[in-house]
Amino acid sequence: MRQTFTWILLFGVMGCGQSDPTPQPTSSVEVSASGTPGTPQRISPEQAVTMAQDLIKKQNIHDATLLLTEAIRANPNLVEAHTTRASLLGDSKLYTQAVRDMDAAIQLQPDNAQFRNTRGYFHLMLQNDDLAMEDFNQAIALDLKYAQPLNNRGLVRIAQSQHHKETGELDKVDGDLIKAVHEFDSALRLDPNYVDAHNNRGFALSHAHRYDEAIASFTRAIELNPKYVNAWNNRAQAHALAGQHNQAVADFTQAIELMPLTMEYYSQRAESYLASGKPELARQDLDHVEWSYELDALNRQLNAAPNDPLNWVARGNHLQQVSRWDEAVKNYNDALQIDAQCSAARVGLAAVLFYQGKVDEALEACNTLLKGEANRDAHSLRGDILSQQGRYDAAIADYIASQRFDSLVAQAYLKRSEQRKASGEIQLASADMIQAVRMDPSLRTHAPEIVFPEDEAPTAVAPGAFPVDAIEAAPLEPAAVEPVAPTTP
Repeated sequence: MRQTFTWILLFGVMGCGQSDPTPQPTSSVEVSASGTPGTPQRISPEQAVTMAQDLIKKQNIHDATLLLTEAIRANPNLVEAHTTRASLLGDSKLYTQAVRDMDAAIQLQPDNAQFRNTRGYFHLMLQNDDLAMEDFNQAIALDLKYAQPLNNRGLVRIAQSQHHKETGELDKVDGDLIKAVHEFDSALRLDPNYVDAHNNRGFALSHAHRYDEAIASFTRAIELNPKYVNAWNNRAQAHALAGQHNQAVADFTQAIELMPLTMEYYSQRAESYLASGKPELARQDLDHVEWSYELDALNRQLNAAPNDPLNWVARGNHLQQVSRWDEAVKNYNDALQIDAQCSAARVGLAAVLFYQGKVDEALEACNTLLKGEANRDAHSLRGDILSQQGRYDAAIADYIASQRFDSLVAQAYLKRSEQRKASGEIQLASADMIQAVRMDPSLRTHAPEIVFPEDEAPTAVAPGAFPVDAIEAAPLEPAAVEPVAPTTP
């Protein structure tokens, strides 16, 4: 079981705080009507910040960043432009650039505790633990009732514990974790409902192997916010580390319900299923993970060549495996829009009809396709349809045409054998049974009376006399040797 836990850094809302007393330059910013810079319309830097914030709400991060940059050029003393751009840079993991913006904001408002806390967060992300701790300390000194820098100072302690573990300084690890717990306790004294501090406290306790206390902290975080997926995942891992695998499975399941696309939760739940003696359920989770990674690969392949209809078909076939019928049908139709004669897409649509129980429509689709061309996949699918209808002669003919030999085909031979036996065609029934068992040996119990060719004992042959006289009479000539073609080195 992995011992990596998810923890949240919450560093306060940027752009809030004291108003800037510095006189503002009167430069303006050129923007378009949509808010992008570079066109004749002129607005103030303050208006540019407001427009950028509207663009952020619309997820237009690129243009918002450009607009904020123009606002800063027009007025380098506009604090809100620096802090808003720092937030965007931080979200893009451009922490070094974000620190520079917060440097400017702090220079303009040196007594703003939130700005110190925010810059400390970016330093922490850059693994500059000493600089981060200095910023958090200053934030606390500026506002003794500010809980977030206390929480974040606890995260620095956790980072230090992990560093000491990596460098082999194991005697320092527990001390770091105890200090971290004290930091989170201090934050919680200021704000007892601080969800992230409860979660982070549980993280530190888990790494200190104090699992019961950790579980209690995660539980409190979940009580405060039942949709807090990190706490569900962290509590699940704590349960697993404590050997409480049924509880771990329940928590991983809740995390999956909240974030079904996170494959790590399925893998971790599979480990707990295995530990609790449920290998079938573990296999289902691992199969889902494998299927999801394959889907991701198909998506990348599709993005690289969206005009190849077979890429759409491949994705549709993959979705069909997990009964996502509507999405599969859409992908097949996307393929047909590119190539109206794409037989693989037509077979895919017929398969969806069949698996949805629309057997007659599926059969008609296969018949239509096979009238125009020979297609192994269409023959194979039609074989399944006909076998389901009890038309085993026609089904087996399609299976032969598709060159398919698997357990479903074996079942068709078995059923036809039973039909032939019932009608008195004993030899034909035996031949079908032999063919069925060759494809699926587990069917052998259906015909204990049949002696299969491979079961017959070989006929004993008496050894012949050694032909001494013939050898003595034969001339001593070298035996002919067939030439062997040389192999390529």
